[in-house]
Parts: sequence; structure tokens; C-alpha cells
Amino acid sequence: MKITTVHGDITEQHVDAVVNAANSSLLGGGGVDGAIHRRGGKAILDECRALRASKYGRGLPTGQAVATTAGELPAQWVIHTVGPGYGADDRVELLASCYRESLRVADELGAATVAFPAVSAGSYGWPAEEAARVAVETVWAADTKVAEARFVLFDETVLRAFQDAVRKAGPTDAAITADLAALPDAHWRRLFARMDGLTNADREVKWGGGNEVKPGVTQLPYPVYSDAIQEIRGMLPIAVFDWPKWIQDNPVFPEGSGLDERPVADAVRLATTYLRGERFSDGAIQQAIENGALRAIVARLRKWSEQEKLG
Repeated sequence: MKITTVHGDITEQHVDAVVNAANSSLLGGGGVDGAIHRRGGKAILDECRALRASKYGRGLPTGQAVATTAGELPAQWVIHTVGPGYGADDRVELLASCYRESLRVADELGAATVAFPAVSAGSYGWPAEEAARVAVETVWAADTKVAEARFVLFDETVLRAFQDAVRKAGPTDAAITADLAALPDAHWRRLFARMDGLTNADREVKWGGGNEVKPGVTQLPYPVYSDAIQEIRGMLPIAVFDWPKWIQDNPVFPEGSGLDERPVADAVRLATTYLRGERFSDGAIQQAIENGALRAIVARLRKWSEQEKLG
């Protein structure tokens, strides 16, 4: 699943389904709820009244979700969910349930793209950081066929909180593996052939710089990698996640020990750690060459490509 964050108005999103942070009455209210009812028009309210008259006579319970037409919105459906107030019993599980149930309903509808607001982060009092963390972690972990979950945030502070949560959470193993599967077979053949053909000269890293470029200013040293290593470096897959934290918590860093028995997604994470690390510390790729991490990463990718890719 692709997770995106957007600064904007959720009522203007051209998606299959828009999630409404509704109140339990399903009859409209303030904030996102009021905006969706106003923009969507009478058709949404009519279906909500029908739901109240039938299945939800006492209102929609907190943490559950139900769908109606989207009326005049540029979406097909509205999925209504009721978030918990901050400080309520089991509040984290109830908020997580809002996202899981919304995705479950989206799957029943056949919706491929879903736009979410920051459920409970407005008048219900949730701190933006905590609301974002629960939302992003729950959506990442959900078993769903939804292809894109789009968090649409009007408030810039809330937007930054969601952006930070997405960066920290990172994609699931399944999402990373799906990205690998989307790469053509020719990509993998080229990568493995280039790795197999490495010579000792290719692996040797020279250092440039150290020269005085003007009086009193000396150019900092920098690694010079062979063309073969540069090509391999450009073909290694990467993922967007909090890789500095992953380094601290993961036993396969730094040399890839045990990577062969780990999910292939960890090979991507380890590759990302070195590739991104090179931008902050010259010579990170050299470390990967010398400690065997590069060899372990490519070996794990090869095992996936040859033994696991087709399931």
C-alpha cells in the first residue's frame, strides 16, 4: 500500500472513498463532518438517516465504520467512522479500530484509493503526534486491498505530525516486497551479473580530495568508487523509513549477519541504511564492501528473486 500525506481539503479529493470523522448520530456536525455533509449535499444525509432508522438506531458506535454515497463530492463513497475522545478507556485501540474498520469497509466497496482525515485530532482533543502515530501504524499494518491511503490534513501542524509519523513508521515488509516485485526481471539479472563480475580492482576504493583549493581552504577527502560499484549502488532498492533508528534496533546491522534468514525487506532496509548513510558520512559504501554487507544484501535479493518471488 502507498501512504501519502496532503495539505488540503478532504472534500476536494478525487478518490474512491473519503473517510468522515463523524459523530455517532451520523447527522452531521462540525469540522470535517460538517464540511463533508455541506459539500456532499442532501444525498449523504438521506442515507445516514436511513441507517439511523434501521441498523444504527442508537447511533454508530465508536471505532466502527459504515458507508454511504458521496453525493456531490468528487468521490464515490463516504465511509463514516466515530473516533474516541482523548482520555477515554481503550482510546488507542478505539482510534486504531476507526482506521481498520474504514479499510475493511473500503475493501467491501472495492475502493482502491481512500482519503483519511486526522480522526479525533480536532475537537476530540487528541495530540497531533499521538493521533498521527496511531493512524499511520494502523494503516501500515492493515490487511487490505486498498492501494493508496491518503491522509489529507488542513492544519499545517497536524500535517507535519503525520509526515513525521510516516517517515518513522516506514513501509511494511509486504509493501517493500511488492515494490521489489514491480521491478523487471532484467533489473535483477543485471544486478546479479554485475555483482558476480566484480574484481578486486572494482572493490578497491580510492580517496580524492585533500588538496588546497584556495589559500587556507583544503578540499575534504571523499571516496571514489569504481564504475561497477557505482552501477550496483544505483540498482539497489531503497525504502523511506527512519533508518538511523533501525540501525540501533536491528541485529543484522552492520555486516548483514543472519540476513539470509530474514524477510527480503530487511535487505532493502540494510541497503537503504548504507546508501543514505553515504550522504551523511563519506565512505559508508566502502564499509559495506569491506564488512560483507553489500555481498549479504545482494545474496538475499538473489534468493528472493530465484526462490521466493513467485510465491
